[in-house]
Amino acid sequence: MTEPERGERVVGWRIRTAQGVMYVQAVASLGIWVVQLLTLTERLDHGQDVPGSVWLVLVLNPVIVVLVALAAVFLVRRPWAKGLAVFLEVVGAVSALISVTTGYYQALFAILLACGVIVLVASSAQRPAHA
Repeated sequence: MTEPERGERVVGWRIRTAQGVMYVQAVASLGIWVVQLLTLTERLDHGQDVPGSVWLVLVLNPVIVVLVALAAVFLVRRPWAKGLAVFLEVVGAVSALISVTTGYYQALFAILLACGVIVLVASSAQRPAHA
């Protein structure tokens, strides 16, 4: 196997792994959004106040889910998808960091996944062949 073929195979593995993680992130985020929606409905049924940040998250979460899934679908075929994927992973890591600082330490796992996807996408960039 020649060096370019070997490099393409490694690049493909990294992108496919990043895609798989992003699909899982999208599905998990959608599940979290459903739980948030049910919690919000319950709070409203009991006459509790709901902060504006909760409404913001409730609106933005499905948008982010769609964008993550879109970036994952086009990660191999469209160059712009890599930039979108990295941007969304950074947004997700910052969001998870906020969750960690408020006591939701399980969000550390989300930060690790986001960092992993960023590394996989960034390391999959084609490098020029040496002459």
